[in-house]
Amino acid sequence: MLRIDVALSDGGSMVNEDAVGHHGDAAWVIDGATGVGPSLLDAPSDAAWFAHTASRLIAEALAEDPDRSTIEMLRLVMTRCAAALADAQRRAADGTHELPSAAFAMIRRQGDVAEITALADCRVVTVDDAGTARLFGTYALDAVEARTLAAVKAIREEDPSIDNDALKLRLLPGLSDNRRLKNREGGYWVLGTEPAAADHVWQATVPLRPGQRFAIASDGFLRLVELFGTATPADLLAIATSEDGAAWLARLRDIESEPDSLLRHVRVKRHDDASLIVCTWDPSR
Repeated sequence: MLRIDVALSDGGSMVNEDAVGHHGDAAWVIDGATGVGPSLLDAPSDAAWFAHTASRLIAEALAEDPDRSTIEMLRLVMTRCAAALADAQRRAADGTHELPSAAFAMIRRQGDVAEITALADCRVVTVDDAGTARLFGTYALDAVEARTLAAVKAIREEDPSIDNDALKLRLLPGLSDNRRLKNREGGYWVLGTEPAAADHVWQATVPLRPGQRFAIASDGFLRLVELFGTATPADLLAIATSEDGAAWLARLRDIESEPDSLLRHVRVKRHDDASLIVCTWDPSR
């Protein structure tokens, strides 16, 4: 059985728009995409509502039919997310860019292999065939976000003291254009309210061995590896206790808070939601 060793999710602001979950031999992380328009819902944020709704629906779908393929399960979950949004929203979306969505990564046992599924920039760490710990996932969103990061760099060089609200206002047209690329050919694919996105997930399988470990992380936690270069994929796999996870989280927040951090490590938000699940395949359970 998949043993959950560590499960943490820490908000980078007042509202945590990430969710973590597990059921049976599956575990996942969901990173809600912060909205680019007025809220559709009477909720702390549309992204938080979506992440937690999707996580709950994934657990329900796995419980209903453990043999359902991951693609079919995600298609069902996105169909149900669309229905839940229609029931809960207080205004209509002014275009697809305003519909809630999220990045997603899952590890799931399928017979004698571990199936890795990803959408957008949540990723999974495990060892490859050569025994090297590495990140597994899709990088389609990175090319889209590179344009945003180039704009952020130029704006901060022009005005290093700009606050986050003013920065977001200047970035909003580009952010909206980027969001219009979601779940369409030539763009990028996310967990959302369009069930057809299930046919475009990134998937891979690795042989499943007793004691094999997996780390599933949102891009906020992955800043330690991908942005700050403070941790390696192997470091994430070595996180064995809640205390280990809390220590890495504290290190992440310290780097984010350094006075010149926004100039040295270009990003939109100083702090981001950070989530991690570390699990071990234990066939004896």
